Amino acid sequence: MGMVQSLAIVVTDPRQMISTWNDRFSVALGFVSGTSVLRRLLSQLALAGVQKTIVLALKSMGDVGSDFGGDLNGMELCFRVLPTPNAGRLVDAATAEEIADADGDVLVFTENLVIDFSLIERLLRSSDHNAVVVDKSHAKRSLRILADKEMRVKATLPKCSVTQKNASEDLAPVGLYKFEPALLRSIARNRQHRLNDDLEFFEVALGIHARQIHVMHAEPQRVMTVNDAVDLEAANFAFSSDTDQFATVERLHGGYWRYPVREHILLCNCHFPPAALFDRLSERLPELLHLYPSGHREIASRVAAMADLPAEYLAIGNGTSELIKALYGHLKPRVVIPTPTFVEYQNALAPNKVISFKLPADNFDLDVDEFGRFAKAREASVAVVVNPNNPTGRLVSVEDLRRLASSLATAKCRLVIDESFIEFSDAGKENSLEGFLSEYPNTIILKSLGKIFGLGGARLGYLASADNQLVHEVRRHLPLWNINGIAEYLLWLLPEFRDEWKASLRHTRAGIASFSRMLSAIPGFKVLPSQANYLFCRIPDAWTGAKHAAEVLATQHGVLVRHCGYQSMRDGDRYLRLTARTDEDNSYLVSALRQINDEFGSRQAASS
Repeated sequence: MGMVQSLAIVVTDPRQMISTWNDRFSVALGFVSGTSVLRRLLSQLALAGVQKTIVLALKSMGDVGSDFGGDLNGMELCFRVLPTPNAGRLVDAATAEEIADADGDVLVFTENLVIDFSLIERLLRSSDHNAVVVDKSHAKRSLRILADKEMRVKATLPKCSVTQKNASEDLAPVGLYKFEPALLRSIARNRQHRLNDDLEFFEVALGIHARQIHVMHAEPQRVMTVNDAVDLEAANFAFSSDTDQFATVERLHGGYWRYPVREHILLCNCHFPPAALFDRLSERLPELLHLYPSGHREIASRVAAMADLPAEYLAIGNGTSELIKALYGHLKPRVVIPTPTFVEYQNALAPNKVISFKLPADNFDLDVDEFGRFAKAREASVAVVVNPNNPTGRLVSVEDLRRLASSLATAKCRLVIDESFIEFSDAGKENSLEGFLSEYPNTIILKSLGKIFGLGGARLGYLASADNQLVHEVRRHLPLWNINGIAEYLLWLLPEFRDEWKASLRHTRAGIASFSRMLSAIPGFKVLPSQANYLFCRIPDAWTGAKHAAEVLATQHGVLVRHCGYQSMRDGDRYLRLTARTDEDNSYLVSALRQINDEFGSRQAASS
């Protein structure tokens, strides 16, 4: 048999299945953009000039060997079954008989990968004969790599738990490697001694022939690992057209965890909870999912202890959105609201029941005296103030809100204050009107707990008022079991992490200040001072619009931001709302915005 100049080994497990309600199929046969994961990879290898590819199926071939006719650019394709696979797929690859006939470097794929063709090209062109492709996103679920400054592998570590604090700082293989055939043959010879899993594979590889194994970062190319139906959806998203990607994220109001994107949309505390909270939560997860949660009265007592309010003051909701609808369902109100603001307070009512009070565009601050007169003149039954406001981050003082509550009471108008972000403000809860509710029975406070605790998926919030009859009626508009068991147990866990939570708020305040400085340094970018964990920014005049900027950020940089074209305000499409996240995330976004600004600047210079 002649020597093979270029060889690829693809290890796959036909027993690894994707199950939907309507179908069940091998992961390797899942479709991405109309082509199966395996077929797509084989076509890329053929296009790259690989002479021969071996598909090494673990235990059995299953359906993996079917439907591979047609042109593969002359590449020889072989299917082999490994009846007794090891614990490590690299070990399995090293046992392939065809390695004995290989002369050039061998590409090894140990995961079901959907990748950019250019990454295969880059790996083949690399002068490093032994290389492992890595990134950070895989570090929580696979072998971890330690490298020196010259990006040579020095050691390997076992995979860490999902909740390990520093997991995101580690590098991990994506499942794509390049090795000299002599190295693989040497490892195969060592197998009879003790070699079994991939950790030992690297230990042996680093110890024989003094060969160096180099690290290659996957970025900027895309790499998606497909293990289940969610991964398959994410891969289809990542490799869809820019237009389709933006259309997908535009219609979403959450669920971003399914997609390979960075996001500066969700307004949750990104510095809390600590990993230890998730560890504690996981201990009771079976019971929490199997059994019914407690009823409203018991959960209200837990929130009452946290908020330092009487339980009879509280109605607990599956997020504030549920409470807004329950409140409106009882009051049937005519609402006045300063805009721009959180649109759910408008969308939950018919348009003819909502009157906008336009905030001044120079600072978007609320003049409570003028707003009070406006509410009375329109004979409103409810006035809404989001404090700090969303999306502007501007804060109304406690003194001003007390004066507004008193003024509205004379007209039998209720004051609804959303304090979902109050803890992010410089003075924290000192800016809250919760301690004055008994003095103002016409005042209602709504609060999302997901924002300040970084637990948006738990869907937990409360309504507070000294009007016991109103609270009773709101509760009647809520389902008996509207709070799930996980959210209920979190109310028991959170006090154990009070110190960490307070530290996270300090971290958030420092982060928003730093983020504001970075954004303000972009020429033409105007940043409004904020008392929340997000910033309201006017884009430079040369830019096409905020929605266009959001589309460019999503499709070219993989970052989601909130454009404000949907807001009830003048020039809404000139504004972005940007959530402060980690320093790394913030720096990445600022760099992307600078690139966009430079591109618009270049166009403007060229046209002038």
